[in-house]
Amino acid sequence: MHIQPIELTFDNRLKDHLIAERLYYRSSLFWKLDKIVAVILLLFGIYAVRGIGPRWWTLIWFPLAIAEWFNALSIRPLQIMYWFKHNPKFRDTYHLTLDPTGLHFRTRSMESHLTWDFFSRVLENERLYLLVYGTRMYSVIPKRAFKSQADVDSFRSLVQESVGRDRGSA
Repeated sequence: MHIQPIELTFDNRLKDHLIAERLYYRSSLFWKLDKIVAVILLLFGIYAVRGIGPRWWTLIWFPLAIAEWFNALSIRPLQIMYWFKHNPKFRDTYHLTLDPTGLHFRTRSMESHLTWDFFSRVLENERLYLLVYGTRMYSVIPKRAFKSQADVDSFRSLVQESVGRDRGSA
C-alpha cells in the first residue's frame, strides 16, 4: 500500500505539552509505582492513627496518600511550563511531512529529517500523538493539526508499519 505524504502545520501549545507528559507518565512504570506508594502511605496513616491516635502528624499521611495517588506531588508540570516558556523551538510554527521514509521537520529556525526507526513507540489519546524516542523524550503531534480523518488513518497506518520495528516496542 502506497501512503501519500501527510502535511501538518501547527503551533505548540503549553496545554498539549502538559497533556503529553501526563500521557507518557501513565504509560510508564512510575504510574504503577506511585499507586503502590500511595497505598503504603494510606496503610501507614491507618497504623499511626490506630497506634498513637489522631494527631496532626498521624493524620497527614491521608492527604499525602491522596495527593500521591493523583500524582499531585510531582514538580514535573512546573518543569514543563518552565521549559516551554524558555525554549525557543516552541515559539515557531511546525511544518511536518510524514511519509514512509520518516518525518521531515521544519520551522523558521530548524530543519531535520528523522527516519521512523528513530522512534521506539507511539502513544495516543483523544488530543494528541506522542512519538517516543527515549526516556521522557518524545515528539508531540496534536490531532488538531490533521486536516482530515483520512490523514489520521494514513498516519496510523504509517506508524503501525514503521515505528518500533527495528528496536522493539518499549
